[in-house]
Amino acid sequence: MPIRKERSDAAAHRRLILETARNLFSQYGVSEVSMHQIAKTAGIGQGTLYRRYAHKGDLCSDLMEDTGQRLLDELERDLADISGREAAERLGLVMDRIIDFIDEKCQFLIPLHNVYACETDRTAFFRSPIYLRVKELVTKLYDEMRTDNGEKEKSAFAAHALLSSLNPIGYLHLRNELGYSKDAIKQYYRCLYSRV
Repeated sequence: MPIRKERSDAAAHRRLILETARNLFSQYGVSEVSMHQIAKTAGIGQGTLYRRYAHKGDLCSDLMEDTGQRLLDELERDLADISGREAAERLGLVMDRIIDFIDEKCQFLIPLHNVYACETDRTAFFRSPIYLRVKELVTKLYDEMRTDNGEKEKSAFAAHALLSSLNPIGYLHLRNELGYSKDAIKQYYRCLYSRV
């Protein structure tokens, strides 16, 4: 079955919508911008916008796709650069980068988190390409750290538990409500995974 290509006018609308949304979100914050405002600012009809994106979560997902891919590519490149170091140190690099990513992009990640939480299939995120690739990286690092001859099931469980604890809402709670700095959160996570 051939892959359908996006029509040029549809691709132009998509780029216009994403650029408009990115600018408005940067200026006002995701929660303050309505879909109506995005359509009006982009100079397109609301029907055009809603045919492409059912809600802001869909829009944020599209905005984050390229950013997530860049994060994964950078992680894999950086891990290759320090491949001779201890697995715990490499896992620390992965966790630090994820925390930096959440800190920098949480205004986009929270609407995505909310979309996943409200869907009928609430486990959809755990089948997403970004989650699966990061979980694979973390699982391999846990495998290297294990002293009990592997037991890959335990490594996969530890990787999933660690990554699940790093959701954007939980991170913001640690930062804004409990008063932990980003660096303190990184240090506590290093202590946490070194004991698993």
